[in-house]
Amino acid sequence: MISVVVPSFNAGRWIAASLDSVLAQTLPPGEVVVVDDGSTDDTPHVLASFGDRVRVVRAAHAGLAAARNLGLALASGDWVAFQDADDVARPDRLALLQAHLDVAPGLDGLFADGERLDGGERLVPRACAASVAGRRLMPADLFAGFPAYYQTALLARDALAVAGPFDPTYRIHPDHDHAFRLFARARVAYLDRVVFRYRRHGDNITADHLAARRELAHTLERLQREDPGAVDGIGRRRLEGALARHYARIGRTLLRRGERLEAREALDRALRLRPLHPGHRWRRWRAGR
Repeated sequence: MISVVVPSFNAGRWIAASLDSVLAQTLPPGEVVVVDDGSTDDTPHVLASFGDRVRVVRAAHAGLAAARNLGLALASGDWVAFQDADDVARPDRLALLQAHLDVAPGLDGLFADGERLDGGERLVPRACAASVAGRRLMPADLFAGFPAYYQTALLARDALAVAGPFDPTYRIHPDHDHAFRLFARARVAYLDRVVFRYRRHGDNITADHLAARRELAHTLERLQREDPGAVDGIGRRRLEGALARHYARIGRTLLRRGERLEAREALDRALRLRPLHPGHRWRRWRAGR
C-alpha cells in the first residue's frame, strides 16, 4: 500500500488543488495523511471539506521536517510518497513510479522530476538528469544538481527508516540533508519523467536564500564529521571547495546587508578552506578588519 504524506502550513489557498490531484491518481493511494502544522489561516476549514477521504492530524507549528516525520510515523503503507500542500501531482505520478519499481527489483525507491506551474521549466537540470538516469543515485550526485525532489519520490518505508528522520533543525532544506543519508544507505534511482508541478510564490520557504545557504553549509559540515564514506565518494577537496563557495556567498550577502562582523566570520571560513582563492581573498579584504 502507498501512503501519501502531506505537510501543510497556512496553505489554505492551494491545498484543495493539491489534495484533489492526489485523490485523482490513476493508481489511488491507500491513504492520505495530512499534517496541519499549526496553520492559522483557513486550512482546517478546507481540510474539513474532504471528510474521511483524508486523515488530518493537527500539531503545533514545528516546520516541514517535523510535520513529515509525524506523518510518516502515522502512515501505515509499505511505500511512502510526499506531497507538498502547494504543489500539484500529475495524474499518473504514483502509477508511473510504481510501474518502474515493479520491473526494477531491488530498488528501495525512485525519484523523478517536476516542472514549474508558471511556464513549465523543469526542476532537475538537464545535464544532471542525463548523468544520473538509469542508475543508482549516490551522495556525489547531489553535487551535479539536485535530483532529489521529495515531491517526486516513491520510497520504501524500510529505506526511510534506515536513512533516519528528517532533521527539524533544517527549516528550509531538510531534503538536502536527508538525501545525503538516503543515497548513502539505500538503493534509489532517478526516472527522468515529470510527475508533479511546482507552485512558486512569495510564501515558499526556499525564498530565504541566506538561511538556505547556511543550511547547505551545515549539511556539508555534518558530512565531514559523520559520514566519511560519503566524503570519500564525493572527494574531500571537491566537498571543501563547495563548502568554501557557500561561505563566500554567505559572506557576500552579509556584506551587502552591512553585517560586516558576520561577513568577516563567513569569509574567514571560506579562506581557511581555500586560502589562495583570489575571489575569497578580495571579498575578505572588502570586509575589513
